[in-house]
Amino acid sequence: MMKMHRAGRGQTLVEYALMLPLMILIVVMLVDAGRAVYYFSVIHNAAREGARWGIITPEDTTGIEAAARANAVGLDPAALIIGINQTWNAAGTKIVRISVTATYSFTPVTPLVSNFLSGGMLTLQSQSTMNVEG
Repeated sequence: MMKMHRAGRGQTLVEYALMLPLMILIVVMLVDAGRAVYYFSVIHNAAREGARWGIITPEDTTGIEAAARANAVGLDPAALIIGINQTWNAAGTKIVRISVTATYSFTPVTPLVSNFLSGGMLTLQSQSTMNVEG
């Protein structure tokens, strides 16, 4: 009875050693997924805050971009692209709608995930459109 118990300990160790790399890969992939969700949330907030700035001062495109970038907390500024689109009324005399688009290139940490993405990156994009009041 004792000999069988000792043989089981070695088998458990081998099974654990075989499964450990797979478990670590799954944990790292979950961390990457969490980072991607966080970055998408940040660019969504940045686009919304840029559009909110734009409905107050629709002609100030520099201020709109600065407001969006100021709210992009934790992102690499070089990988963040802010696009601004202004819609004018029929007479072409007044801006009636502001649309701000934030685009970010997300690079996962997991090498296996990077192999399945084109260029090793995932492009995250969010857009916010608001009507200019007044």
